[in-house]
Amino acid sequence: MPDWSAWPFEVEDPYPGYAAAREAAPVQLNERVGAHLVLSHEHAAVVLRGKEWSSDPRNNPQLLAALEEAGTAELLGGSLLTSDPPAHTRLRSSVNRFFTPRAVRGIHDRVAAIVDTALEPLLEGEPIELMGELAYPIPLAVIAELFDVGLEGAEVLGAETPMLARGLELDPAAAESEEVAAAAMRVMLFLVPIVAQRKVEPGNDLLSALIHPPDGGVALEDDEVITMCLLLLAAGHETTANLIGNGAVALFERPDQLDWLARHPEHSLQAVDELLRYDSPVQVASRVARKDLVLGGAEIRAGEQALVVLGAANRDPAHHPDPDRLDLERAGASHLAFGLGPHFCVGAGLARLEAQETFTRLAQSPLRPKPRSWSYSRDSSRTFRRLRALKVGVGQLSEGQSVANT
Repeated sequence: MPDWSAWPFEVEDPYPGYAAAREAAPVQLNERVGAHLVLSHEHAAVVLRGKEWSSDPRNNPQLLAALEEAGTAELLGGSLLTSDPPAHTRLRSSVNRFFTPRAVRGIHDRVAAIVDTALEPLLEGEPIELMGELAYPIPLAVIAELFDVGLEGAEVLGAETPMLARGLELDPAAAESEEVAAAAMRVMLFLVPIVAQRKVEPGNDLLSALIHPPDGGVALEDDEVITMCLLLLAAGHETTANLIGNGAVALFERPDQLDWLARHPEHSLQAVDELLRYDSPVQVASRVARKDLVLGGAEIRAGEQALVVLGAANRDPAHHPDPDRLDLERAGASHLAFGLGPHFCVGAGLARLEAQETFTRLAQSPLRPKPRSWSYSRDSSRTFRRLRALKVGVGQLSEGQSVANT
């Protein structure tokens, strides 16, 4: 299990540290951390795509023991996130149809309406805390509609999902294990009777599709349905909220880019991909070597862990010229923010849509944040690039000044 206290990169701004480490070696064993760090785009892509690498922590006894100690083994064990083909293929096929480009286009108008509602206070000139009032509520409202759980369900999910997301940390805090487990139990208790009802009265929602797959697909067992729901809630909610929060800060810091997006809303998808590349919502992904191999000159033995530093790979100058510059006009800003290969984020299209609608409206708002009218504080997570708070239209701090980094 990695020693995260020895993590060599700053949480507030890890990118200079990433660059220095990557220049020293694209793949390197950090003995203090206790894992191989994969820092270049080329080698990160090899690991994420390669069959020689496993996402299952059971291939590394120390990782499995750490998850059990943190109380997240049950939440993550055998899930879409921590399984390998063919089990992963079966689980993924159960949700794919809800996240195809066609399915995402089909809910565009509803997502746009959700974003409009969330943005009303800012459009009316009122100060907002963007993370709590915009970044988190938007993906929550969307997933609640996909599950068709109504207002009561949205309230339950909204209250419990932030703690569920803590269970996805690669450096799980044992002190939070009871809270993570309690949040998961409350969501499960809420979902179990709904799953039972959808068994006999299926609808057009995601829960029903998991129980009654179309076209002869394989139905998930009840416990698999619940685990899938917990993962979609935690992973989808957290990463999309981080995308919105980080993207907003990047645009506030570069008002010229906000101006460009206001003039070119038709390029909002390109803009979102550049924001994903520039400040990836997920910074680190874990894999375990299935066999002895050599990667980027580093010898890695079977069972050893590699930490793919997505934030470093996305700013690799060998792949992106001038990588530390935010440029929404950058065409084809390929990135690894959603992963690659079998574990490419199943909800990537939906996350992009939510971000497109949010950033386009922020850019076109006549009351968008002015210089010296916003401030933020950043969470200490190493797994996620996460803001704790983003206050807009409040205070007189210098533009983009970070407060109370925790």
